[in-house]
Amino acid sequence: MEDTLGWEHATTRRVGIPAGLRIFEIDTAEAWASLCRRFPIEVTAQKRHDWYRTTGRDGSWVIPDWAKVAEHYDAVHLCTLTYPSAASTAIPVDNETASVIAGWGPDETYWFTPRVRYVDEPIRWALHDDGEDNTWVREES
Repeated sequence: MEDTLGWEHATTRRVGIPAGLRIFEIDTAEAWASLCRRFPIEVTAQKRHDWYRTTGRDGSWVIPDWAKVAEHYDAVHLCTLTYPSAASTAIPVDNETASVIAGWGPDETYWFTPRVRYVDEPIRWALHDDGEDNTWVREES
């Protein structure tokens, strides 16, 4: 999880995904760049300072315009393996612009449809620090 803010508790829920949904898979950095090329929104003024410090790249920045993405897709999913290989790096979009996968976690999905429903009860988790490793442990009800 990026920028966890020291969270020590989490809640998860399974969702039912109806057949036929249009889901864009971010399975490579190039897939992210493609989404940014198709649905760009300029964020240079908001992101230049932070993304320069993170990546060392000086230039124009874009991210996907989520409102426009939602006109074409029901969801966007960031694949687990894409996150460590592409997050927090400058991803070229074209000759003048780049983007960063920021604010996402591995295997995270942004849903743009109300057709997805929870199918079970929430499960609560607690971060257990045993002095060597941090592990998430399911809390008993």
